[in-house]
Amino acid sequence: MLRMLKWLVITALVLVACVVFWVSFALWTGIYSVYSYPPSKQHPEGASLLVSRDEGEPIFNSPDYVPPKQPAKEQSGGMSFETLPRAKRPPEVRTIVKLPYVEWAYRKSLEPPAPK
Repeated sequence: MLRMLKWLVITALVLVACVVFWVSFALWTGIYSVYSYPPSKQHPEGASLLVSRDEGEPIFNSPDYVPPKQPAKEQSGGMSFETLPRAKRPPEVRTIVKLPYVEWAYRKSLEPPAPK
């Protein structure tokens, strides 16, 4: 019985380590993003969501985040090989995991992006 319990604990620790590694790797490479809802009428307790990241979305995001203005593109007279803009999917559709509200993630989402 003790041998089985030891095997179960070791397996659980390995699985937890794998999940922590994957989430940190996915945040670092830009696969996932943290979307934070502050406490409000819609979300009384607040919420933090781990979502699949859309193009151009910051790592930490919230509904109160105001994206910087994009410079206007010059119109050329010839053919253009640009892709058509896609509609943004709401965070509820892209949610991987719903987590409890994390205050520092919400504050991090309000910071302006670092200059490139």
